[in-house]
Amino acid sequence: MKEGSMSNKKPHSVPVPQLYKEASRILGQLERKEGSLKTLVYGGKYKNFKKIYALLSKAWNQKSEIQQVLAASKLFHEQPNFNPHLAHILTSELLGKGSLSGNCKPIQVLLEYEEELRSLAAHHLTDVAPKYGHRNGCPRYVRVNTLIASLEAVQVQLYNEGWHPTNYDRDHTTYDDFLNLIENLQGHCYLIDYHIQDLLVFPPNTPFWDSPLYQDSAIILQDKASCIPVFISNIKPGACILDGCAAPGNKTSQIAAAINDFGRVIASEKSFNRYKTLEKLLRQRGATCVFATNQDFTKLPSKLTAGVEHIFLDPTCSSSGTDLHKDEIPHKRLQNLGAFQISLLLHALSHSSVKEVVYSTCSVNAEENEEVVRTVLSQHEEFELEDLGSKLEGWKHFGKEDYEFGKCCLRTVTHIDKCHGFFVAKFIRKNPTSITDTVKKSKKDKEPGKHKASDDMDYCIKKKKKKN
Repeated sequence: MKEGSMSNKKPHSVPVPQLYKEASRILGQLERKEGSLKTLVYGGKYKNFKKIYALLSKAWNQKSEIQQVLAASKLFHEQPNFNPHLAHILTSELLGKGSLSGNCKPIQVLLEYEEELRSLAAHHLTDVAPKYGHRNGCPRYVRVNTLIASLEAVQVQLYNEGWHPTNYDRDHTTYDDFLNLIENLQGHCYLIDYHIQDLLVFPPNTPFWDSPLYQDSAIILQDKASCIPVFISNIKPGACILDGCAAPGNKTSQIAAAINDFGRVIASEKSFNRYKTLEKLLRQRGATCVFATNQDFTKLPSKLTAGVEHIFLDPTCSSSGTDLHKDEIPHKRLQNLGAFQISLLLHALSHSSVKEVVYSTCSVNAEENEEVVRTVLSQHEEFELEDLGSKLEGWKHFGKEDYEFGKCCLRTVTHIDKCHGFFVAKFIRKNPTSITDTVKKSKKDKEPGKHKASDDMDYCIKKKKKKN
């Protein structure tokens, strides 16, 4: 079967993977107190008992968090017949591994709620212990989707919903002062972010699922850390951009907004289910300049990527910078992830037309961050790291000092920066003028106003009509 194609079976006729089915059955037995986890798994004579036990151990340990996340989501309200035990197992797997194996109907349905579930989990929309209290918890970040509405229009609607901005003089406020404002944010008050002007900051756990702004895609629930890669990039309207690991689509829609929906953006996603989610979200958010493709980033045809100048790469990682991953990650897994991330980054830098590659992870481990950067830099001497300190005024945390280039990279520390743990490095070509002629020729051959999507099924370019 060719990549991107599907089986002839309809989703409703595809069975739920045996692993998930058996784990959900045992979860029900655990809740009914029919035995201990070990007894139910090892006494059940399951062939894949090791995988079942590993999956259930995490799902059971996070029982309270996952149940409250599911309860706060729209899943059971809109899908009342969804088996709650299966939903628990699938959500645990999705949040833990970042993906789900299989193409059955329950998996397809759950993936439609992926963005909501991830955001709820990340921001602790639960009643879990006071350790996630106001002063220590991450605030709720809301990015204004300027493809749909302006910042001013969103603020008017927020005022109508009872919200009031906490104003501050940016020229006379330090970053430390701003962090103090976040810690003392009260009631129905919000802030405009210190660095990213279309990002709003609300008290922790603020729900927006019923807000018309969220339902109309005028706002997007996106943590500040994940907004940084696009913010520190040099993309401009008319640019040719590739988002290598695009789903679920927050970063991709932010890219489209940053270039005013004018240019060529290719969003690649290997998983078919996540690709469908990506397509749906981009359509809802008005990102018409983006072409989403269900292909492996490393196997995209050269015709599709010709002329690409900017690449964003946020690959699968351990997610150790997010709140649901407090357990120790095996060294072997970190090694495997690092090797995978290196292969993707090497491929990104191999594009002859690329001038800038932004690499990011929601991991705090050096094996997935500085070690990856060091390995790749040694193999691509035509690139160097841009010093990102000047991009974020007052920023406190950078790459590890053990690495000579560490000061050029950005890190976020959750309890200080009030956002998820994150890492960002930006590779820039040392001599971009050597590829200028090639890029100009590529752009001339593919002018947005002349190219038609029907001319080439691999990509499309859409130019946003200017308002009279």
